[in-house]
Amino acid sequence: MPRTYKTLKNDLFLPHLALVCATVLWGAANPVIKLTLGYVPPLTFLFLRFLTACFILLPYIIYQIQKTKIAKKDLINFFLFGLLSQTSLAFIFVGLEYTTVLETTIIGVLGSIMVVAAGHYFYNDKVNRQVKIGLLVATLGTLFVILEPLITKNFHDRKILERVLGNSLILMYNITWVLFIVWSKFSLTGEKSKLMKKSLSFLHLKQMSKEYSSSLLTATSLYVGLITIMPLALLENMGLLGQLSSFNILSIDNRGILGILYMAIGSSIVAYMIYQWSLKYVTVSDTAFFGYLSPIVTLPFAYLFLGEVPNRFMFIGGLAIAAGVVIAEKNLRT
Repeated sequence: MPRTYKTLKNDLFLPHLALVCATVLWGAANPVIKLTLGYVPPLTFLFLRFLTACFILLPYIIYQIQKTKIAKKDLINFFLFGLLSQTSLAFIFVGLEYTTVLETTIIGVLGSIMVVAAGHYFYNDKVNRQVKIGLLVATLGTLFVILEPLITKNFHDRKILERVLGNSLILMYNITWVLFIVWSKFSLTGEKSKLMKKSLSFLHLKQMSKEYSSSLLTATSLYVGLITIMPLALLENMGLLGQLSSFNILSIDNRGILGILYMAIGSSIVAYMIYQWSLKYVTVSDTAFFGYLSPIVTLPFAYLFLGEVPNRFMFIGGLAIAAGVVIAEKNLRT
């Protein structure tokens, strides 16, 4: 018997396996990005990632566009999908230029709990007091991690301020990711939500007029990322977004090439396709649960690739976030 949408809703092994695989691929991504930034400027790195992925997917996207007619009224949703899922990665790539992988990972845990709360709010229309307390505790822990350099170091030290900037950019990415998941669940998979419908109608946005394959959505989103990041990468190399870049693609180190290939194939094509496919069958809260597992993957890679180890302030902030997660998750499940 073929695995239809209905049978997979009852048997979630494959969707959950897909989430685990995506979590592992993305868990290794931040250490790979940080390592590769030693050889390639952030926005140029992101552009080369998209360029490589789009080149690989070009025959497939031509075939899919010929096979599947995209309704004109759905084009805005395709663009928004790419903007929220791909272009927003600029926050991470630039943020990791200034902060550590460990701080990025800790802040990312708050993103997971925000996904749970947003999904519960939009699709169950209720968030109780205990969940709010959990969110508050996790938020305070995240703010402590973000502002820790200012608390423990010299406020006027430029490197300290850059770390705070980097942490803030990582937080911005996590907020964007929450918006992407909640919006994607409604607009792309047809999940019913009166609140989402009301919110999107205010922005003159509607659900997709028909269902499109997750692979087509992912492939087209990478082209949106390529187009929107291209001018930023050009400005970066012209020195209009900071210091003039001395990057030369012809002299790129082998480790830089490997980093670009991993991010283009593993983190972009494979991870996003299986993640978007799984969204058809799992709840928003399920995606957040697997997000909690990300540090288990990231921390060993951060140590092996970069020699990063958590300090006591990261540990304190991480404990606060973990406590918030436990409080909120316990009350969301009851």
